[in-house]
Amino acid sequence: MFYLYRIFLGIALLLLLVMSCGSPNRASSLRNNPAIAPNKTTSSSVSDSITAMLPDSKFAYNFDAPNEKFKLSKKLREISGLTCYKDKWLAAVQDEKGAIYLINMNTGETEDVVEFSADGDYEGIACVKEVFYTLRADGVLFQIKNWKGKQKKVRTKVIDTNLGERNDTEGLTFDPLKNQLLIACKASSTIGKKEHGSRAVYAYDLKKKTFNVEPAFSLSRKDFKKFVKENLKENPSYKSYLKEIKKAKKELLLKPSAIAIHPVSNDIYILSAAGNSLIVLNRSFNIKYLKRLDSDRFEQPEGLAFNSRGDLFISSEGLKKKARIYKFDYLP
Repeated sequence: MFYLYRIFLGIALLLLLVMSCGSPNRASSLRNNPAIAPNKTTSSSVSDSITAMLPDSKFAYNFDAPNEKFKLSKKLREISGLTCYKDKWLAAVQDEKGAIYLINMNTGETEDVVEFSADGDYEGIACVKEVFYTLRADGVLFQIKNWKGKQKKVRTKVIDTNLGERNDTEGLTFDPLKNQLLIACKASSTIGKKEHGSRAVYAYDLKKKTFNVEPAFSLSRKDFKKFVKENLKENPSYKSYLKEIKKAKKELLLKPSAIAIHPVSNDIYILSAAGNSLIVLNRSFNIKYLKRLDSDRFEQPEGLAFNSRGDLFISSEGLKKKARIYKFDYLP
């Protein structure tokens, strides 16, 4: 009997030793990867699904709760472009006037108006130090200097690109990594032809003062559809995109209305009023995130800007309501 008791005791001690050796590694694994739930075996398929979920879980903004919102004046009802100036003002353009509107970033009040050219369909704006650049829908760039002060002596220079009306250029931003302006096309992705299966972004080199006739990058219908399908399981709301993709046939659903570069991550943010969507690309031009915007809040989102901290500003034209600007704090 005593012999059996010793055997039983030895087995118990052995089991206890095995369990204690395994637990530190298990605890370390849980600390290093909190996405893994306790008491569950982690297979390769589970790891893959966790990786696929990362884009949504790491998105740095909460679109359900804007941190601030501003109602804009009637003059900015058709606000179409937005950029940040010195973390104090938002500079905007609108569809009809050749003017820049300087908006107080804290109050939403328009504090200055800089007229730089004749009336026209101005869609984008970018700021490079003390110089503004604006973009007309037919691909023409405008460089604006000497715009400050009470006695303004505004100097405007017209910069022709090879883009035209069929490209419907709406997005403009400054890329500090390459010292260039990026121009996003809402319609045809090619110069002189109709091509709607992809959307292109072209570049204007500020140092060489030259326009590159080849796209800096493009987003294809195929890549967009692939991203939606691969992330459908983790994002069931993407089903609506599949229906819209099918309805659009050979045309890419998204139509860029604004473009901006994140000051911290250097990711490229593209806003599309068509489909009320925000798409984020990394610097290899691969899709990282896709977000559907609330259509009740954003009637027609057409402006996109960041301050130096990474807080995001989105402007929306006023159709039934007043035009608005929403601020979303950066949550890294």
